[in-house]
Amino acid sequence: ADRLEIDHNDRSALVFPFSHVGGIVWLAVSVAYGCANVFISPFQQGQSARDLTAAGTTLAGGGTPFLLSYLAARREDKHILAASRAFMAGGAPKPPQLHRELTEAFGLGVVSGYGMTEAPLVTFSSGSDSDAVRSTTEGRATAGASIRIVDADRVCGPSEPGEIRVKGPQVMLGYVDSATDQLVFDDDGWLRTGDLGWLDDEGNLTVTGRIKDIIIRNGENISAKEVEDLIYGHEAVADVAVIGLPDERTGERCCAVVVLAPGAASLNLAELAAHLSGAGLMKQKWPEQLELVTELPRNPSGKVLKTNLRARYG
Repeated sequence: ADRLEIDHNDRSALVFPFSHVGGIVWLAVSVAYGCANVFISPFQQGQSARDLTAAGTTLAGGGTPFLLSYLAARREDKHILAASRAFMAGGAPKPPQLHRELTEAFGLGVVSGYGMTEAPLVTFSSGSDSDAVRSTTEGRATAGASIRIVDADRVCGPSEPGEIRVKGPQVMLGYVDSATDQLVFDDDGWLRTGDLGWLDDEGNLTVTGRIKDIIIRNGENISAKEVEDLIYGHEAVADVAVIGLPDERTGERCCAVVVLAPGAASLNLAELAAHLSGAGLMKQKWPEQLELVTELPRNPSGKVLKTNLRARYG
């Protein structure tokens, strides 16, 4: 609420399930600050953007897949979400280009945060942050929260990558099955998030992927998010997920599952490789398999169901 400067004039889009931790957070915010919540269930491409527009939504968010839907609707109708003053992202990785695309279409960019059910809203950015901060980071720690980056039990300095660990009043006390707690809390009581990232000199957090979302090809680690962000920059790509698949020769191979942008006729592996080469990605990280789909499978909160994709193409 502080970073977004929320007041009683705001109307916030709740496009994810209310039982999701985001629903609970926004219920608390609306009670404390007097804003309204606009419920959309289930979310529908095109129609939901029109419904939010009719409701006078000022805070249009929900995560990357929802923002991509707003972009598509805006390109068809310049009046879509005309009352919005911020686009909120969270719950799923965002490509750096998303901030620029929203700014070009709406005159407004992304404000995003980082957290999880076990520790919601650890960070958040604000509208006063620079374009660079808003496009590539998840902002800085919220009041009371602390973040440290750890690599092999060593606390990292600024710009050094490692696992994101957090403390704060919003961190859970533990799981119902307390035997699981020792797996997620370190000896100093920090929550091991399982996410990878780094902090800049100002404390802004950049998330680079999941520890378990690393593809190991010929013994070399490939960050799925790094490859996804670069593929998303191709003009023929509307959405993308990169997964690791079993490979007898290399252990795992890198597979890109792509949704084509409207008007794009096709995309082949050679064209994708040329794009990634031009973006400076090392050849050993290029996808060796390309699958074109009409949409990516996602759960109701917007996360790509990569397990489903691995089962389909593995």
